[in-house]
Amino acid sequence: MGLIMSFTRVSSADLERISAVTEVLDEFLDALESPKGEPSGYLDKSWAGLEYLLAEARVGVDLFYTGRPLARDTYFAWNPDDVADASRRLNKFHFDELALFYDPVAMDAARLYPNIWVRDGDDGLQYLRHHYYGLVDVFAYAAERGSGFLQHFG
Repeated sequence: MGLIMSFTRVSSADLERISAVTEVLDEFLDALESPKGEPSGYLDKSWAGLEYLLAEARVGVDLFYTGRPLARDTYFAWNPDDVADASRRLNKFHFDELALFYDPVAMDAARLYPNIWVRDGDDGLQYLRHHYYGLVDVFAYAAERGSGFLQHFG
């Protein structure tokens, strides 16, 4: 177990509906399933490493503070404009550009969750590569459809 982050594509109408009333959010979450055939927005525990690389490379995408907090403190809403903006920014960067900032010693010294960077070395970098491309894909897919995101962090 541990802290994970994920993004699930939702319509603008659903974002408005779930933002208004806690009970609606609860019902929506109970029925929520990731649509089959869509790219996965599941980042597992890579979120801190990705956030570090995005910040160091000055990509301009903040995985933590872009979404609007919802009634449940582990869920956040990303509006379609934020999704589209993040997608444009992410698509400008190939992972090899971000990898230049991969510094396992500094990342462990900064206590970046899950604190595996020195231990896992190149495997940690490949873990981030895998999840970065998943992030790029899910944001592009949602942006192309004018969708927002329901972000879960917990």
